[in-house]
Amino acid sequence: MRTRSGTGRTGPTARAPRALVAGAMVVLLAACGSNDDGGSAAAAGGDVAAEDLNIAFIGSDGSQNFTQEMMAGAEAAGEEFGVDVQVIAPTSLDGPAQVKMFEDAMRTATDGIAVQTLTPDLLVRAQARAVDQGIPVMSVDTPPLPGSNVTSYIGNDNVAAGAMLAEEAIRRLQEAGTVEGSAVVASPIPGIPPLDNRALGMKQAFEENLPGFEVVGPVASAPDPTSNFSAWNNLVQANSGASVFLDSGDAALASLARINRDNGGRFLTGAFDLNQAGVEAVADGTNFAAADPQHFLKGYLATRLLIESALGEREMFEGWWVSTAELVTQENVADIQARQESTEAKMEYYADLVEEQLANPPLRDLAEAN
Repeated sequence: MRTRSGTGRTGPTARAPRALVAGAMVVLLAACGSNDDGGSAAAAGGDVAAEDLNIAFIGSDGSQNFTQEMMAGAEAAGEEFGVDVQVIAPTSLDGPAQVKMFEDAMRTATDGIAVQTLTPDLLVRAQARAVDQGIPVMSVDTPPLPGSNVTSYIGNDNVAAGAMLAEEAIRRLQEAGTVEGSAVVASPIPGIPPLDNRALGMKQAFEENLPGFEVVGPVASAPDPTSNFSAWNNLVQANSGASVFLDSGDAALASLARINRDNGGRFLTGAFDLNQAGVEAVADGTNFAAADPQHFLKGYLATRLLIESALGEREMFEGWWVSTAELVTQENVADIQARQESTEAKMEYYADLVEEQLANPPLRDLAEAN
């Protein structure tokens, strides 16, 4: 396994997917046969064959890097175990469409459903019905709401991940002798816990470590690339005296890089996830850093744990499985870019971490999830 040279990580231990576009859906098929009757292979009792399992992973927005990474991880787990996993997502952020996909999966993926959503309130009733029907349901990346009756969740410590990104900006400011100024912190979808808590972590890091800096926000940016760029253009113009601009979402890693270049590279700009333009901007120094929530790993683990539970190889966990996050800077970005080149490279990169987490599950109380 490749040695990780990252400058930071949060958590317990610090092949491009095949896409078929059909209507409002991105579909990935982790192929190895299927159970055409749609029934639960695990519920049938006795020895269960992997090719008879019916498992689904449902993402929130197939156009965005974070969803694509989780879907690729889910596909990798299916291929590893020989399970035909349904890996699906709307082609853009569309909560009602995702609910429809989940309801359809309740009929076709009765051995387990993992779901990553940015509209958890819309899924509450469907998740509760699935749980009542005995279908294992796992939430990924966004904690399940209480009424969903979902008790298994894989996600980052988002407050810590946000602080990790902000602390790198603070380190650079302190090295330059800059102890006063202002920073703008934004969330693309206010009200979504992971995004809000990343922004909270950023704000708290400045308040605790650089109290001479005023933090503007968290304010709203936008989730899609075009609207995000427009929102950040307005925010930069409205806060012309600020020197640091941080976003808790995906699209801003590219938006802020473009804005920083247009302004002579005089800002510290950073955001989350690994869209290509944003990562290239880390490599050339336009963005000081990116926070990588390691979405592929979450998608892989969620799907693998559902498969192993259905095969009777592992009891389904209850609580918050705390997934890791990693800081990406010029020091380690080449390693990250190499990892992102293929599924095989990702599996090699994460191999030791997967083994460690499966041997010692990093569990906390679900009520603590952020």
